[in-house]
Amino acid sequence: MWIFWRYVIALIFFHTSEFSLAFAFSPTDVSWHSWLFSNHYCIAMGGACLEFFLWDYFAPNWKKSQTAAAISNIGLALLVAGEIVRKWGFITAKGSFTHDIKTEKDEHRGILVTSGIYRYIRHPGYLGWFIWSISTQVLLLNPISAVLFAYVSWKFFESRIPYEECLLTRFFGEDYYEYKLKTKTWIPFIP
Repeated sequence: MWIFWRYVIALIFFHTSEFSLAFAFSPTDVSWHSWLFSNHYCIAMGGACLEFFLWDYFAPNWKKSQTAAAISNIGLALLVAGEIVRKWGFITAKGSFTHDIKTEKDEHRGILVTSGIYRYIRHPGYLGWFIWSISTQVLLLNPISAVLFAYVSWKFFESRIPYEECLLTRFFGEDYYEYKLKTKTWIPFIP
């Protein structure tokens, strides 16, 4: 059961820190959505909890092995890494990092950030979320949810990143195009 409580603490930290950073850097944009609780997300996390408890009920001993503990610890380490990448991107971009894609350039906050972690990762918020979401399921030792979270997260970014980059190219022109050419997303199969 200690695995589940680590998961709950990770969720509390993730959502509280997301809201806190949004409030710190973009207080006028803060709303209920800043907590990042969408219907799809809540269903996915509810399904993950269901899988955890089903495995715990039908195969209680396999989560108590040393191998399972090691896998869960790897999940926790990756979860922390995903948090660091995402939050580092948020802090580096300050007010330019928002939870919603902006379709119009904000002249006061809309700057192209290419320093800090953005020098190495084109979308650290997305990469951090991708790692974090999958690692929550590795932490829980949920094989089905781990695969589903990886697939759904990847499909989400496969469409979201090109859409956002079309807007960023419109906002920043050649500067963004050159930045895009030299900086990877690091999300598999999304250049």
